[in-house]
Amino acid sequence: MQIDCRNLACPEPVIRTKDALKSLNANDRLEILVNDIAPLENIQRFLKSQNQEFVVTKLENGDSVIIATRVGEISEINANDYACEIKKKVIYLNDDRAGSGEVGSVLLSKFLGAFLQVTNKPYAVICVNKGVNLTTDRANPSFSALKNLERDGVKILSCGSCLEAYKLVDKLAVGEISNAYEIAEILSNFDEIKL
Repeated sequence: MQIDCRNLACPEPVIRTKDALKSLNANDRLEILVNDIAPLENIQRFLKSQNQEFVVTKLENGDSVIIATRVGEISEINANDYACEIKKKVIYLNDDRAGSGEVGSVLLSKFLGAFLQVTNKPYAVICVNKGVNLTTDRANPSFSALKNLERDGVKILSCGSCLEAYKLVDKLAVGEISNAYEIAEILSNFDEIKL
């Protein structure tokens, strides 16, 4: 038996896998097609929790096939345990430009502006080192993008030690002053994007 779980949002791939396995007899095989990492990991976690045998093969087109063999009873599950959570991102800015050269500061403003258009907005923009220039200089090309991100609910955080080192504490014009502990806590809980 084969089921196609490609392009399905979690927990649907796990629910379909459970239902298909329940319909099989002992030692019957089930092939499950997936094309995303979250359903692949969730189905594997489900199969392990049910003590089912399985192997995973990566296909040439990037999809994966999980071949499971029913070796025992399939117990009920809480589907919420297999819901895919979109992990929020944080943008980590160590400089006031993206890359080097004259285009760097304009390029950074374009990238930050593009984040205004995406559905899954970042949780925060963290500015450290020269990145704090973005939150203190109203003439910087990225300043308005940061203001607009803040308006849309994105936290804008500037390293307090960096602001002090550059003597910019009193010039902070967007966002909040942060500290090493808060930044470390955020970086340990969110995926990081460096520009």
